[in-house]
Amino acid sequence: MNTPAAQDISLDDIRREIDAIDDSILDLIARRLLASEKVRGHKIGNGTLASSPIRPAREAIILRRLLARGKDGVPPELLVRLWRVILTSSTLFQAAVTLHISKKFAAQTGVRLRLRDHFGPLPVEEYRDDAQALLQVNMNSGDICAVETGSAWADAFAEGGSGEARIIAVLPVLRTAALPEVLIFGHAQALPTGDDETIIVSDGKLPRDFLPQPLWQLKSGSRRISSLPGFLSEHEAPLVGLVRSNAALGVKVAGRYPSPIRIDT
Repeated sequence: MNTPAAQDISLDDIRREIDAIDDSILDLIARRLLASEKVRGHKIGNGTLASSPIRPAREAIILRRLLARGKDGVPPELLVRLWRVILTSSTLFQAAVTLHISKKFAAQTGVRLRLRDHFGPLPVEEYRDDAQALLQVNMNSGDICAVETGSAWADAFAEGGSGEARIIAVLPVLRTAALPEVLIFGHAQALPTGDDETIIVSDGKLPRDFLPQPLWQLKSGSRRISSLPGFLSEHEAPLVGLVRSNAALGVKVAGRYPSPIRIDT
């Protein structure tokens, strides 16, 4: 039943309110993009723009903060979708970025839709296989490469095919399963966010008593990949001990990235 106050408000009044809100949203987006221009100028000044305009750690912190506010009536999926458009637009304001993927990967409709939702209008180039796609991101430090988590990318990585590029992010952003669907390679500086994971590539299984226990493991080509909780380095415990005592494993850190965001329902 309509309350007296609601009955006093006409449809035209509600529409005028919506128009005013839309105008305010547009003004705020313009302000945000202007701020992105300032970021670009700052990065040009200190030389950090040349490596990569993408900052997964910063993006994860932004999304986690907004999701933690828990605004009533704003579903997490909608919030993430909206802010991904804004974040990608801000990235492209700073520098051009191309996404490299394999033809097989590109043929999967669901994957293409997820990549589009996350990266929006980024140009996409397709290659024969993951090895060729990784080679391209190695040659172009500002670009990124997406591979299917369970594909044979680890062989190309272990053989140096990605150069200095490492896994910097995973998709989806919101955790829907233990295993991410997509791994994103790039040259962005890895920074801890307080909730991170590290992927390592090895020639065999990790020791059963190794800690921390992997979050997930699977085969990738002739090698194994393991996701470990935390922002880890092969030069510090616990990985330094694993590398020294199990040289035959050929352990390499494939990347460190913000953990997918868990939404309590």
